Amino acid sequence: MWHYRQLAVLFYIIQIMFDICTTAPSLQNTTCGYQSCPEEKPGHINVHVVCHTHNDVGWLQTIDQYYRLSVKRIISSVVESLQKNPNRRFTYVETAFFWRWWEHQTPELQEIVRSLVNSGQLEFAGGGWTMNDEAITHYSGIIDQITLGLRWLNDTFGQCALPKVGWQIDSFGHSREHASLLSQMFFDGLFLGRIDYQDIKKRRAAKTMEFLWKVSQSLEGARSYLFTGILPNVYWPPKGFCFDVKCADPPITDLNGKMKAYQFKDTIMSQATHYKTNHLVVTMGMDFYYEVAERWYKSLDRLMYYVNNMDSGGKVNMFYSTPACYLKSLNQANVQWSVTTEDFFPYADRVHSYWTGYYTSRPSLKLYAREANTFLQACKQLSALSGVQNHDIIFLKRAVAVQQHHDAITGTEQEHVAKDYTKQLYFGISKCQEIIEESLKTLQFGNASVDGSYEYCENLNESSCHVTEYNEKVIAVIYNPLGKAVKHYVRFPVYGQMYQVFNEKGTSIQYQITPIPLSVQNLPGRNSNTWRELLFQTELPPLGFNTYPIREIRDYMPVVDHSSGIFSQTEHDITLGNELLQVIIDKNSGLLKAMVLENETLINIRQSFYWYEGQPGFGREKASGAYIFNPISNRALDLSGNTTFRIVKGDIVEELQQTFTPWLSQVIRIYKGMKHLEFEWVVGPIPVGDWRGKEIVSRFETDLESNGTFYTDSNGRETMQRIRNFRPTWSLNVSEPVSGNYYPVTTWIYIKDQSRNLQLTVLPDRAEGASSLYDGVLELMVHRRLLYDDVYGVSEPLNERGIDGKGLVVRGKHYLLLRPIDSAVFEMKDLAQRVLMKPVITFFQVNFTDDDVEELETLVFQRKFSGLQYELPPNIHLLTLERLEKNKLLLRLEHFHEKDVTSELSQAVNVSLVDLFQPFQIIELREMVLSANQYLDEANRMRWSVANDSDTRHEEPIESLEPANLTVTLLPMEIRTFLATISVNLPDMEITSVKNKLS
Repeated sequence: MWHYRQLAVLFYIIQIMFDICTTAPSLQNTTCGYQSCPEEKPGHINVHVVCHTHNDVGWLQTIDQYYRLSVKRIISSVVESLQKNPNRRFTYVETAFFWRWWEHQTPELQEIVRSLVNSGQLEFAGGGWTMNDEAITHYSGIIDQITLGLRWLNDTFGQCALPKVGWQIDSFGHSREHASLLSQMFFDGLFLGRIDYQDIKKRRAAKTMEFLWKVSQSLEGARSYLFTGILPNVYWPPKGFCFDVKCADPPITDLNGKMKAYQFKDTIMSQATHYKTNHLVVTMGMDFYYEVAERWYKSLDRLMYYVNNMDSGGKVNMFYSTPACYLKSLNQANVQWSVTTEDFFPYADRVHSYWTGYYTSRPSLKLYAREANTFLQACKQLSALSGVQNHDIIFLKRAVAVQQHHDAITGTEQEHVAKDYTKQLYFGISKCQEIIEESLKTLQFGNASVDGSYEYCENLNESSCHVTEYNEKVIAVIYNPLGKAVKHYVRFPVYGQMYQVFNEKGTSIQYQITPIPLSVQNLPGRNSNTWRELLFQTELPPLGFNTYPIREIRDYMPVVDHSSGIFSQTEHDITLGNELLQVIIDKNSGLLKAMVLENETLINIRQSFYWYEGQPGFGREKASGAYIFNPISNRALDLSGNTTFRIVKGDIVEELQQTFTPWLSQVIRIYKGMKHLEFEWVVGPIPVGDWRGKEIVSRFETDLESNGTFYTDSNGRETMQRIRNFRPTWSLNVSEPVSGNYYPVTTWIYIKDQSRNLQLTVLPDRAEGASSLYDGVLELMVHRRLLYDDVYGVSEPLNERGIDGKGLVVRGKHYLLLRPIDSAVFEMKDLAQRVLMKPVITFFQVNFTDDDVEELETLVFQRKFSGLQYELPPNIHLLTLERLEKNKLLLRLEHFHEKDVTSELSQAVNVSLVDLFQPFQIIELREMVLSANQYLDEANRMRWSVANDSDTRHEEPIESLEPANLTVTLLPMEIRTFLATISVNLPDMEITSVKNKLS
């Protein structure tokens, strides 16, 4: 009989032999991608084990803290473990972290990592700079952040690092437009983690957890489809099989191996009832797992051994795999897939828990992220037009990319992390300010040496600007990043009462001095005492700038003008308006009462602010918090009971300045020549002294008959139809009639009345949650202050303290359009572009001595400049103009209208690039996929079969469409991406001399 010590020695020897067998050195295999996938076993359930980690680019800690304290150990540990066994695989996603880790490694270790990538052991999924949010991100930010990540992977590792699968496993709902962008980037498939709990229940029963997503109603062919799968367990390990140091589950040993194998098999058999093929995926990872990767791999090695050698019941083949290899197996399974056309909003993970609060959380950060993205586009454009090559632009590119993360722009991070995001954006913007200054100097002065600088009004959102307040003479240089000429109203705080404003020809133009609303004058921390703003209209060339010299006049006699002024009492309803639009203000309430169009169409409309009381989270209810919108009552409370107002009338703008409460005010403006109303609101600090969290909405109530239907944008591109209390493919159990009907609005929301041929559209200046809870009504949530955590991980209430610690004050805008249906969409999209791509305003300051002050009057420079020889067509947008090398540009052109046979703007458009740009000529184009990491003629995608569908266009391969004679054809909703070779004309550009008539 064996002694127990002899048994122990034998067990030890067996353990050593097992480890030796499973830790063979990695082979230098250069077969990557689908060719590196492991072999399957026919007649078995093939279980693809995906080892992965999810590394939030900021959440409870800042991006720097996460890297130092966790991520660098995770990647190093994984690389070490992968070398021990060539069968092991790992999937990594967030390039922002991997880039940082890579920069700190030795050349020897970098070569080891390259070999792991080349052998397929280390796979990148998604591959963007971060895993972006899908609800409230704008498509331009999504494209840029994915492009940044994929191009770095390509430059560093080559084609073996090319991600073929989207991996959106932690986004809080999923947009159709995001999937469309991935399809245009030539991803073969997409895997999702979170969809509504009612939807997933239905899909499990119907075995439609994997499907073809019809991602566009306008695009045709393969680009309009993307294979999509819902992961079985979000992205977590199955219960009982978490082997991370953070987990309590025991590791797999020879003592518990058989028992755990049977338990795992039971899990697999249950999962198999929800999927169509004999291939199943099991995610083995979670947030910041794998700091000790060997702990995972040793347990998984043993579990695979015992599962694969089971001798009873159904046959299971368990092996290390990747998302791409799992996708390949599904593609080869000879299955016809169902088609889905809707998106996956709103998302609820259980009853009373709709993740619709984050659509609005941290509204100030949402605005800053959007404005930083616009500033980045202008920075890239001016660098390309001027020839200025400054690599510091990368700081803003990375900061804006990080902002797209699903715990950044969403507002679901801790407050100290939000402040860190703001610092990153501020630093990146400061670097781009230097680039813009250098570019403008080149374009305005050529090679001339000028002792001057360009300054910015960084605090215009609080009506504070040192440059305009404390200088008698300034020159405003205003750049338009759009490919069409625009008329844009600008306003700056000033102390003076009379000015002269000149255009580029030296001609005096009309201006108006307008009082700053009292609520803005009293903003906490405002660094200004002035109560006046100077307002005038600019005319800006496409992709160019114009200059406006401004001079204060001190020696003048005041003139009384009885046609304009300020008043706050009236015996009759008040009419404000211009030649295109009029509004009627109720004399008693001071609220908007009606609108009258130029054709005398009248609509009754009331606008006011309301508030919901946030659920405190006692008992079984989820609290309203950073993620969740869960009001106590379905009825919002009106804040207009004690509204006071005053009217401001002038030659350029007429205003209604309203005060609802000491912490809530608004200005309604109608500018000369404009078809829309502007609502500028100031909300905060929201009072919570009654210990009640409050969620503030702006509500527009009309007599339009909308029949329970409204429309929202999808990441600023195509429009989605929404129907109240309804989901297109499953029966909705309405547990939350308010939050369950909220949707993300990145750019627009509207309702239509077909019988009256009217469309009412509201466009926010940042992403917001919005809905139509009643017919004829739109409401948008503008601010939230809550006192309880919703217990989804952020571990603090959404209670931003603001600059003075009393609560955050937010200033923002809504734009309202009331137009006939046939023209409404074009005007809506045109306005949306102008709201997003606002001009960049700088002020040129010449450094004169006291004796040289008059030199400003005769300063010679380029007053007006356009980067284009002619405007782009009205339905075409220059999405990207970015210098990559001295003679190489990245160019994207976009058709931003959807397919509609009744509209001329929805037809195909030809754009000639011959002599389109002034500073350079394009001499060669090569088309790329949307993410600019593959040439289109070298890219390919999988084909899929569709069940019960006669439309097989998705099976057609996408062919490269080489532009003939530099003429590009764009179809509705199409974005085409090019690598352009240019010859530079800039050194020969003539600087026009125009005498400045400031005196």
